Amino acid sequence: MRAEISTMSSELPVRKLSRLGNELHLTAAIAAVRLFPGHHEWGAVFALLVRRCADDWVDGKRFRAPAASVQSMSIRRIAASLHRPYTTTHAYVRGLLKTGAVVEVEGGITLAISAAFAPATTGFMTLAHDSFVRLAEDMSHDVAFPAPIRAPSPLLRKMTLLAAFDAWLIPFEYAAEPVTDWTSRLIWTVIVVASVRHVTEDPALSDAYACQPTPDDIRRPIPLRQIMALTGLSYGTAYRHCKALEALDVVRYDRGGWLLVSSQLADERIDQGVRAVIDYFCKRIEELISYGFDPSDAARFYIAGRPDYASLDPDL
Repeated sequence: MRAEISTMSSELPVRKLSRLGNELHLTAAIAAVRLFPGHHEWGAVFALLVRRCADDWVDGKRFRAPAASVQSMSIRRIAASLHRPYTTTHAYVRGLLKTGAVVEVEGGITLAISAAFAPATTGFMTLAHDSFVRLAEDMSHDVAFPAPIRAPSPLLRKMTLLAAFDAWLIPFEYAAEPVTDWTSRLIWTVIVVASVRHVTEDPALSDAYACQPTPDDIRRPIPLRQIMALTGLSYGTAYRHCKALEALDVVRYDRGGWLLVSSQLADERIDQGVRAVIDYFCKRIEELISYGFDPSDAARFYIAGRPDYASLDPDL
């Protein structure tokens, strides 16, 4: 039974929808890990620049490198948006410049349009777009979104891309708590999703724990070496951040691996944050519906087809 959208998510299956949102953020995190091996932090800066430069790169229904870049962003604005010190952000940007992903222009930093990196950029854009369509499709099974009243607008693809990157950047721009360190957050996201992936993919279990957190004995721990393989982090770095998360009381070591602690979800502040993110997703999906998007017929809006959830198998 689908629920009508509520401003405060009071009638929605919050835990089920939260799991779907976490899958979106793991997709984003692993995309950054794979695009910038050893430097996942650069992914947030790159995503921010893609969002900023979308007008240059969206040509109707296509994503393609422009003949010339118009949009750019200063390092100070990047730092302010991501709530990072200027010196740290500057170091991230210098790293991106060395990869050829971005270039310096008079107005600041913009996406590189060279043939060497442009395919990776458009691939990143396509994954972001399709992951948000996937989120809308999955949420539509439980949320009674309104039906579109118009044919898809020529602007729909760009608006979907912008919504996708806004959603991908939520952990960096708005919802940093309770884990503020970016590497700790990467590991936390992996643990959060891995603990309940079997619940997310099982309709009966997903419905059984649609409104209440899954108990710890239902959650499945993920071994440290699997976390290392998925994130590209060394043993020492991964272990140190797992211990830091344990000190925050958001994960614990159990049954040979690391497990999300469900008791944290009883924290009222965290619960309000979860509901706010779900409300935001709903509002952005409704915005796309006004451009002709139909979550109940999402298959026709994918660019490269529905993307799988990020694999938890380090060999894939």
